Amino acid sequence: MKSSDHLWQRGRQYYLKLAIPRKLRHHFPSSTGTPRSKIVEPLSDSYALAKVLAAQRVGRYLEVFARLKTGEQLTPEQIKAAVTPLTAWLPIPTPIQYELHQQLPNGDWERVPTARPLGAGETISQAAEHWFIDMQRDAGAAVKQTTLAGHRLRVKAFVEHCGDIPLTDITRAVAADFLAKVAGGRSNRTTNTYATTLAGVFKSAMHRGRFTGNNPFDGQKRKVGGESYEAFEVSELQTLFDSFKFEVTPKHTPETALPWVSLIAAYTGMRLEEIAQLQASDIRNEVANGSTVTVIDIHNGGKNSLKNESSARLVPVHSALVRAGLLDYVKALPQDGLLFPGLKRRDSKGGKIGARLGELFRKKLEALGLKRDRLCFHSFRHTVATALEVAAVSQTDTARVLGHTIPGMSYGVYSSGPGLKRLAGVVEEIAYPGLKLHGAFPGRRLGG
Repeated sequence: MKSSDHLWQRGRQYYLKLAIPRKLRHHFPSSTGTPRSKIVEPLSDSYALAKVLAAQRVGRYLEVFARLKTGEQLTPEQIKAAVTPLTAWLPIPTPIQYELHQQLPNGDWERVPTARPLGAGETISQAAEHWFIDMQRDAGAAVKQTTLAGHRLRVKAFVEHCGDIPLTDITRAVAADFLAKVAGGRSNRTTNTYATTLAGVFKSAMHRGRFTGNNPFDGQKRKVGGESYEAFEVSELQTLFDSFKFEVTPKHTPETALPWVSLIAAYTGMRLEEIAQLQASDIRNEVANGSTVTVIDIHNGGKNSLKNESSARLVPVHSALVRAGLLDYVKALPQDGLLFPGLKRRDSKGGKIGARLGELFRKKLEALGLKRDRLCFHSFRHTVATALEVAAVSQTDTARVLGHTIPGMSYGVYSSGPGLKRLAGVVEEIAYPGLKLHGAFPGRRLGG
């Protein structure tokens, strides 16, 4: 493949890959707001068709680059409109159109029927952009960037599978077929997030008078009542933690972070992203009723993003984490940086910083022969909940540890004072009889 084609192949899919001039990169922010160095867009799984599409896209982007270099001020929305074909132009050909073009004498495009006649209305991506703008305007700062990034990724998946087609071309059959494709290898719960996003696009378009009729994604959700994550057995925890090497001063990578992240989850029930985005300074001492409690401060702010308001909490550090060497690990870190400096946020995962850890954990379970349906990193939360239930801890106290909502109650109760000291006792009820941990000290066998 020639570099002049601006094509990049991954698997069977071809992508446009076009470098952005350094001085113009701030005009092309990623989902996290950082300047992009190149344009990467899906084209087709056919090389011949991808080559045609790439030439069209490159021409439009080069025109935009030229306008920006002259000092013209363009917003991201204006740039998107400039590189997106208008309905008055010949649209980007579909695979069917391309096949027809190949069969015609001299490759006459004018004799190929267009897929988007004039007046066909908004495409799915155009409608989505209006929805995102309205969402941010109506909710303001309350809309998380990770939430928007998730919606964008799901719309992008639809476009890659079905094309950026007009809303009027998307029938219930098209919607059902897409969700069936998405469902391959995914849970019903995950598939339903796609249905929710795309139904939201249509609902927004209906409110703006750009679409009439029935929402094709309404009623397309699948039942999830029978789905649940499973807790780890103690023998499985033993196999898992025996396979890990805990280092106090590692060469920081996602691989060296995974043992500590997994251990923290097993003794706090924290979510993966909550742990991954911690700063070293978030593990600190708090004075409570004349004594000192070492806590993990789970909070919003900066780049931190929690699932909901009730997720913000202080969780006392379990003695098993102390014996395993977690505080020694923390002391070896600069206090103005991440608890796990080897982690990076990924645009392809909505800016999440723990995505790589989730992938590594799944591979670890598979390598150890532990992987089964509904057993994953999130299972640690169910394992902790089960341990607290066995210890007869109240549902309210369990909710405070796990960051669940308690109707009618304030989460400030255990933020300081004697309540925090009592919560430390609740956390100590997380126990796995028979589990032995070596932690960062291989010569020491520590009861779990």
